[in-house]
Amino acid sequence: MATTSPIERILCPTDFSEFSGLAFRHALALTRRFAARLKVLHVVPSVVPMRDSAFLETSGLNMDPEMRRYAEEEMHHFLAPAREARVDHEIEQRAGEPWREILSSANEMPADLVVLGTHGRSGFEHLFLGSVAETLISRLPCPVLTVGHEEGRSWEAPGLLSRILCATDFSSTSAEALKFSLALARASSAQVTLLNVIDNGPEMGEPTYFSVPELEPIRQEHERLARERLQKAIAGAAESGSSISPRTVIGRAYKEILRVAVEEGADAIVIGAQGHGPLEHLLFGSNALHVVRRASCPVFIARPLAARPKSTDVGPRPLATTAPGKSAESKERKPTPA
Repeated sequence: MATTSPIERILCPTDFSEFSGLAFRHALALTRRFAARLKVLHVVPSVVPMRDSAFLETSGLNMDPEMRRYAEEEMHHFLAPAREARVDHEIEQRAGEPWREILSSANEMPADLVVLGTHGRSGFEHLFLGSVAETLISRLPCPVLTVGHEEGRSWEAPGLLSRILCATDFSSTSAEALKFSLALARASSAQVTLLNVIDNGPEMGEPTYFSVPELEPIRQEHERLARERLQKAIAGAAESGSSISPRTVIGRAYKEILRVAVEEGADAIVIGAQGHGPLEHLLFGSNALHVVRRASCPVFIARPLAARPKSTDVGPRPLATTAPGKSAESKERKPTPA
């Protein structure tokens, strides 16, 4: 297993909502833990929802001075936790279609991790949900961390990231998810549960149920093979030094991932960006939103480390290079053409 840090550059988009704030606190914790560089991105949508179902069109960042001042004040307030923690950070402001600007910024960094809140503020509640979320998850070239109903977790104190649930279907991307899980575990002294969900096939009463004779023996054989493959995966990760426990369950993939996460008190779920078989559409269909929306802990969507450009930085970025109470320099960007 590689011992280099999997996270050197973190991008945290914000719309200043409560959920963005939760995501930002996780981004801060990861920034400190991995001595990473942090960029906070605010995208001014091309069309801004107003009261009474009206919409206001913005023209890049050449907006009304009052609106501009409001955004600056919101950003200053939003960044208070970074100033308190004395974590250096960079600010970037853009205007345009949110998912396009987030994708563009992540590619330009290039980011090793994008941290997203799963809900936006009033009027922006669909910013990171539905088709936009699926677009970002499927197009971002790096791992993604989604933060939603995380029950007050912030990972700020040592030991809060103590249990990691890594779902696997034994695909190549699942292997990358395990590598990512082990990297997190090494940094946090966390325990990893490696979970394989065996599809339970047609339920009794469904038309296809009676077309599969002796269904239970088939399930038992699948479970035996899954246990063998889990043990092989764990043996291959033995040199990581992390505590890894195998687990197999039978059921629908997203339901079992959510259930086991709650049952084991997982602080994070890690899953590969693509799979095959029962998990094929986990992150590119309704199952993705089931996991991201309903998980009671943050969800990491892992991608191969080799797919991301290497950092050209020399050494980690020093912390707190800005004076207390001040933000890092803001970089404004014009909209990226569609």
